[in-house]
Amino acid sequence: MDERPRILMVLLAAGAARRFGGGKLDASVAGRPLGAWAASALQQLPATGRLIVVPPAAPAFVADLAGWDLAVNPAAERGIGGSIAVAARHAATHGFDRMVIALADMPLVPSEHLIALADGDAIAFTRYPDGRPGVPAAFPARCFAALSQLSAGGAAQHDWGEEIELVESPEPEALCDVDVSADLAPVECLLLERMRRTSP
Repeated sequence: MDERPRILMVLLAAGAARRFGGGKLDASVAGRPLGAWAASALQQLPATGRLIVVPPAAPAFVADLAGWDLAVNPAAERGIGGSIAVAARHAATHGFDRMVIALADMPLVPSEHLIALADGDAIAFTRYPDGRPGVPAAFPARCFAALSQLSAGGAAQHDWGEEIELVESPEPEALCDVDVSADLAPVECLLLERMRRTSP
């Protein structure tokens, strides 16, 4: 009998991208849509399920993803909390033991960091350089009910009443995200440099 925990990998892709001017996750970066980079990192991890949370008008790159469930956040404009709530309800309904959350506008997060978050039973957030907790993050099933009630704010602001594990990113640049169009060029340079380092 397989007693390994059932882990759900979640990609949040429902942001409005107002500062970017719309269409952010479909913008081309190093030869691929921005959102496809984060999806690829999650795709490399062993998991029982994969879920992408999108707005009612889903980004085009989602159509090329295979093996993912799709969930719509009907009130995506209210913020990340609603998308986390959608994912938590899916995780609870389908009997997952743990949920790992990543953002589609963070293309540099390595699979190794996501694996570290997935391991164990603690609530785990990424530790940012200023010490604050943030995403990517992971939650055990005991948190799903509370997460399903989130609306606008993120999970880091919730009082969990237990010790939180903070996981350092192995690479400082891994936590770069894309907020405005000017962010694309430096992120692309980092992606291309990573590809050069890892190519045979």
